[in-house]
Amino acid sequence: MKMTKAKTIVLFIIILMLSIVCYLSIPYFKIQKLTQKYGAEFENLYGENGFYDGIEYLKILQYRDEKADIYYLEDDHLREELKNLDDKYAVVLYVEENHSSEAVYIFEDKGGQWKMVEWNLIWSYSGSADSFMWPYYL
Repeated sequence: MKMTKAKTIVLFIIILMLSIVCYLSIPYFKIQKLTQKYGAEFENLYGENGFYDGIEYLKILQYRDEKADIYYLEDDHLREELKNLDDKYAVVLYVEENHSSEAVYIFEDKGGQWKMVEWNLIWSYSGSADSFMWPYYL
């Protein structure tokens, strides 16, 4: 059976689109694995910034030397900072209740305890932050 040129092009486009979707999904799988493995350690640490009363969920982006690739992060300063963290740090994304905001917290292991060293608001309904990152959670 002979394939026409149009069918070949359609098949190529479908394969290309599936490849792109698979590539963009890789960080989600890595983050899900890290969250399942280490999420319990950070469940109650969201209040350290003094603003969050509760969270909807959290995602572990980095735990010591295990990290997911952040393909895109609008905040240049934060992107550089995350790239340079060593194995005594953890990076956690917290999504506030009712999906009203999301923030990236950077924790440092100090004497066996995780201590927040910085937090960055990524996105907020109130408009105080409107950055974007991929993988995207909300």
